[in-house]
Amino acid sequence: MLEWHRQEELQTYRVILDSIESDLARPVTAAVVEDWIDQLTAAYDRLKQRGLPLAFHVGEQMSDLQLKYFIEEMYQKQDALEQEYLPRSEAEFRAQTYDNFEEGISGFIGRLEKSQLDHLRQAAADIVRFDKAWLNQRRAWLQRAEVLLERKAGWQQAIRDLLANREQFESPAYKAANLHNMQVIYSALAEVIETRTEKQDKRMREEIADFRRDINTLIDQGQE
Repeated sequence: MLEWHRQEELQTYRVILDSIESDLARPVTAAVVEDWIDQLTAAYDRLKQRGLPLAFHVGEQMSDLQLKYFIEEMYQKQDALEQEYLPRSEAEFRAQTYDNFEEGISGFIGRLEKSQLDHLRQAAADIVRFDKAWLNQRRAWLQRAEVLLERKAGWQQAIRDLLANREQFESPAYKAANLHNMQVIYSALAEVIETRTEKQDKRMREEIADFRRDINTLIDQGQE
């Protein structure tokens, strides 16, 4: 997997960075941002798929007791998420959503202007809250995974199918809310990036260059 990642996938990451940098020379629309995120998501999905054989090997070697502890940890994580997210008031949810937006994008382009912050504040107000639905969907998925991890015949393929068809646990309302929220996020990011200052543009290009240097270093190490 490491060899594949260095010889093939890192090259793809470099292409994605080149594409993003090239797109900065033209109007950055919501569709452009969506394309960036789609490329990054596809890369993440490829990495997960490549990691499955190793995960299955580990799963095959685990004792029943080790597997029991692993499942317990998954449910503890679920419980922690529910305790963190569900008690939030509407105001707390909106404030946290705004903070996440601001921290995420400012880390890439630097301090934001007031007008840009206003765009993010409006986006936080437009987001549809569906944390309860997401957590319910996540728990249902864990319950199904727990059954498959009894490791009966064909469990590996069943896990593959479960990962590939996670949307089977998503209600129509969940899917609609998620689609709406992603469009809100694409638009907000596009507004901020399109109105970037010269200083922000420089910072953004420097960040891209830093990522590219790191990728090139890893590629070179793989060729030694």
